[in-house]
Amino acid sequence: VWNKWYEEYEEQTFPMLHTRFEDLLFHGEEVTKLACDCVGGVFARKFQYIEGSAKENGMPIHEGANGLVNAMVQYGNPRNRLNGMTDRDRRYASESLNGELMSKFGYSAPPLPT
Repeated sequence: VWNKWYEEYEEQTFPMLHTRFEDLLFHGEEVTKLACDCVGGVFARKFQYIEGSAKENGMPIHEGANGLVNAMVQYGNPRNRLNGMTDRDRRYASESLNGELMSKFGYSAPPLPT
């Protein structure tokens, strides 16, 4: 699915701006300013992080959604990167994900299990 999704981005002929969640999470103001510049906008307001979850709407599907600090803790620790992945998952990802696309979008495949 990941390969297909990103290959479809590559096939488009119209201009696109890609922003990764982790870049917004850890460099929100800088990325937002760059995005504004890229599309001809003006970054005119003071940047403000929203600390609460954006998904606090009472819907069961969003139960347990992270706010800013919890997301930074969860996604900012490289040791947590593979949490929830089995050895089989890691092997499949390493063998199946398109390395060229992963590199282009700033990702790397998980290491093979030892």
